[in-house]
Amino acid sequence: MGCRTRMSRLVSLTLLATLMARALAEDVPQVNCEMQSLSGPSWRSGTIGKVSCQCDGGEGRKMSVRRQGTIESTDSYNGTVVHMDANPANEWERRYECLLDGVSQSHVSVRVYALLNVKDFVCRDEVYHLRCTFSRMENRNFENKTHYQLAVGRIKPVDCRKSEDERSRGKMECSVPIDPNSRAPEWRFFRLNMSDTLGNQTTVLRLTQAEMKVLEWPRGKHNMIQAPNHTCLEWNGPIIYPNRIFELNVQFRHSRLPNLSRNLTVLQERAVSVFDRVCFGNPPEGNQLFYVSLRRRLHGSPWSEWYPEFELTTNASLPARPPRFLANGFSHDRAKRELKVYWVPLDELEFNGAEQTYVASTRTKLATTQSRMLAIFKDWDDTQPATVSVWSSNAVGRSLERSQLTVPRLSAIRDRRIYLESYNKTSFRLSWQGPEELGNFTGYIVYWCTLSSKVHDACDDSSSIETTYAREPVYNFSGMHGVIRMAVAANYSDGLTAGMRWWSGESEVPEKPKILRYVEGIIALIVLGALAVAVQKLRQMADIRVELPEMSEVPTVNPLGSVRLFYPANVPPEKFYGPVRRTVTFAEEEPTMWPDIEMEEVPRPQPVPQANPYVTNQYVTMNAIGAPCGDGYIKPPPVR
Repeated sequence: MGCRTRMSRLVSLTLLATLMARALAEDVPQVNCEMQSLSGPSWRSGTIGKVSCQCDGGEGRKMSVRRQGTIESTDSYNGTVVHMDANPANEWERRYECLLDGVSQSHVSVRVYALLNVKDFVCRDEVYHLRCTFSRMENRNFENKTHYQLAVGRIKPVDCRKSEDERSRGKMECSVPIDPNSRAPEWRFFRLNMSDTLGNQTTVLRLTQAEMKVLEWPRGKHNMIQAPNHTCLEWNGPIIYPNRIFELNVQFRHSRLPNLSRNLTVLQERAVSVFDRVCFGNPPEGNQLFYVSLRRRLHGSPWSEWYPEFELTTNASLPARPPRFLANGFSHDRAKRELKVYWVPLDELEFNGAEQTYVASTRTKLATTQSRMLAIFKDWDDTQPATVSVWSSNAVGRSLERSQLTVPRLSAIRDRRIYLESYNKTSFRLSWQGPEELGNFTGYIVYWCTLSSKVHDACDDSSSIETTYAREPVYNFSGMHGVIRMAVAANYSDGLTAGMRWWSGESEVPEKPKILRYVEGIIALIVLGALAVAVQKLRQMADIRVELPEMSEVPTVNPLGSVRLFYPANVPPEKFYGPVRRTVTFAEEEPTMWPDIEMEEVPRPQPVPQANPYVTNQYVTMNAIGAPCGDGYIKPPPVR
């Protein structure tokens, strides 16, 4: 199918749809809708406005009236609808529209004027006149068409004008003259009139004399006089209501820390003077920036407006307190003869001044302060005890109080020292070797802090040293964030401690003396040599062979049975060591029956004298050669 064919079909369908729409439109009857305001073209706020819409031929169809820009509406199906709007707001143009089956058919606009309903009417007694203010009621579009007048009692009404005070923008101000010599009544009645295009409105207001005595602030710039403990503000101008007690409310807002902000109220007397003056006490924190706001009032009178906020920096003073030493807060390096002491630093606010630092010393030595929490003593004598004192200091001077730490004679308590052994970077476990002395021992204090990125082997100044207690010589630091330093101290109930030991990355467990290592090596060599010899001997014993001569199976019968006879004699050595060999033949093996012979003591035969000059008795003498069975008797072999 070609492109021309498709285009022609599309045009045909479009023409057909247009013709059908016109035909349907000619069949629908024309509807004429008329809309009007039943309350007139101008309304007043606080009243009820009504608008209506009527459509010819609208019966049975949905008709709606609503204010433009809203979704709330009034609906009807009988061809007429009336919409009411209660207390409409002050508007230059308020538009309503009529809809038939959701399609807008007509509209009407009305103008809503302000209602005189003053809520913040205030008057101030300024001796010769009453200055009254209130918020204007009308919209800005109606300002040129709206006028106000105020009258007190029978006095002629005075015109009111816009307030020129920037703090009172959007308010009207009226100045009503009064006689200062006449006695002021307890109550004053005011008649306020507002006129606009729609008409006049009048309201009566009542105030007491006390409500009108408000201490307003002078309009000129103040002069601030600051003393160490208090601050005063002065303005040029006469004093109103002299010799009267008034309340002064002061709000201090700290420049950085909300918890230091405070609110206080003080009582003061207005003295007769050519200056208007107020005074208040300074916050106790020294060298701190506050933003101050003030307001005041006579007894029973309303508060004045807040005076514009101004800055106040408190005077510097001595630090509030000294730092506190850590428990067992010292570490001793015997090789360098250095003693380091550690404390909990002050907050910046507690210094009360600039040039914040610390001073640590003993009776004879002055330490060098390294950071906010550390000082070092050089050439420390560990054979003598000492008491270390520390003060906090600023540009004004030292703190009035000091903290003290007792360092014992360290050379006498070396058995109370611990030795850091290892730190596992995977399990975050630090282990150490406990002290030898366990008398009065109560456990361990573990310390840690964030490692400084500027100073080697030091804590970060922005952090603090944390502590905890441990009973076993191991502690798990898992869960700590960042790179940390770790230390441990053994704690004793009598206070005699060897101090803190900081982990340096290497084990501190002392090595054994060299001579012990040599002795251990020699002993090990001897043991190894003995083992080698024993193994060699065992191997040689495994090669031993025993050769037995051939024997007859017929056993030799012993005529005496099982009786073993002993014959005393002189036996020459060759009997034992000669090459005499005999063969014993055993008969077939048969069970041997041994007769029951009762053993009796046989009298020993008397020795017979021999001619051998070397034999002196009945026993065999073999001179220097030892023979087996050398007990003087010849024992025959056992019967087999």
